[in-house]
Amino acid sequence: MTDTVEQTDWRLEARDVVYEVDAARLLDRVDLNVAEGELVGLVGPNGAGKTTLLRTIGGLLKTRDGAVLLDGDEVRRMDSGERAKSIAHVAQLAPLAQGFTALEVVMMGRYPHMGRLQSERAVDREVVKRALETTGVGSLADRTLETLSGGERQGVFVARALAQEPRLLLLDEPTSNLDINHQARFFNIVRGLVDGGMTAVAAIHDLSLAARFCDRMVLLSEGVVVADGAPGDVLSPENIEAAFGVRAIVSSDPASGSLNLSIMVPGSPEISPGAGTRIHVVCGGGTGARLMYRLCEAGFTVTAGPLGTGDTDRVAAESLGVEHVPVQAFDAIDDASHEAHIKLVQRCDVAVLSDVAFGTGNLRSLEALARAQQIVLATLRPISERDFTGGDAAALFERLSPVAAWSDLEALVTGLPGLAQSSRVAQP
Repeated sequence: MTDTVEQTDWRLEARDVVYEVDAARLLDRVDLNVAEGELVGLVGPNGAGKTTLLRTIGGLLKTRDGAVLLDGDEVRRMDSGERAKSIAHVAQLAPLAQGFTALEVVMMGRYPHMGRLQSERAVDREVVKRALETTGVGSLADRTLETLSGGERQGVFVARALAQEPRLLLLDEPTSNLDINHQARFFNIVRGLVDGGMTAVAAIHDLSLAARFCDRMVLLSEGVVVADGAPGDVLSPENIEAAFGVRAIVSSDPASGSLNLSIMVPGSPEISPGAGTRIHVVCGGGTGARLMYRLCEAGFTVTAGPLGTGDTDRVAAESLGVEHVPVQAFDAIDDASHEAHIKLVQRCDVAVLSDVAFGTGNLRSLEALARAQQIVLATLRPISERDFTGGDAAALFERLSPVAAWSDLEALVTGLPGLAQSSRVAQP
């Protein structure tokens, strides 16, 4: 028997869900809506509540407050047979099912549709055949599970889930133990099912993988929804820091358009020598992205000069929260931007010049750099190879008075604190 409540456009609804164990609140007023034909990824740190939410959605856990509805029916009020027909689970570790063939395991998915003593029917065999083919494991039908790889076994258990003909597919970190090839193949299968109308909710450990395949993502932390929306909105540096306690650079892959994440591990004082030191970077054209990343990771307060729209260094600066002077791509630095740059240069302890090339558009960056208390070169190429101004850049460069030059990034990071200290001592 089921209780049906007001009908909505959502296939799945979790309303104000609270789940507790021994007074520890594992889910705290969680709301989740999932439409038909949508793949929603649950992401978050260990202990965030991803698996607990999946088990609650599946009716396996009794909530203290709130309700989970599937097409308007309260899941906890469904009998076990009805739930098995409606909801299928694929776990993180596929059970070995020693001695059973892939075909036999997938046929187990038909049990909710068969009578207690009923043998398999033609319709059951047809559904199982279709499930095996859909998941690409049809050729493995007669092999026992212990002879299959981890990826092949997961494919078989997805086929078993499909054989249930569910309305909802729940996936609990199903690719955590698979290599990258099988991870991609697995989610390609799931993506195809969802595009065909299946509804799926998946707890996913790999944020980049989740962003690539999910329509929406729900970020959990300590049982609370931190963010819910499109991958690009959920995986912001601010949200990642709030949930995981780490800083991250989020960028778009130029080939696939999917999101890439670079995580900066917070350092202890022993490995964060830059704390309290301001470093200004003059860069552009992708020559400063790695430099700014490493400086931020080492604890320096980093600023940067004028960076044009679409410049890789500007993307990195924005992702890292580096204060910089934004300008239009290919435009010459105007007076206002030049003055803003000078102010950043004058506030720093040390200014670092990257391997950036100079044209008429960014020549004023060298003029601003000359106002720095101390200048360090982080370059590999001579200025003659980077001067596209007919010699003007080289002339400005020669008037600079760098106190050090490092082509090795780690040597630069190690050496900057000492230079910054001497800069402060020298100030009146």
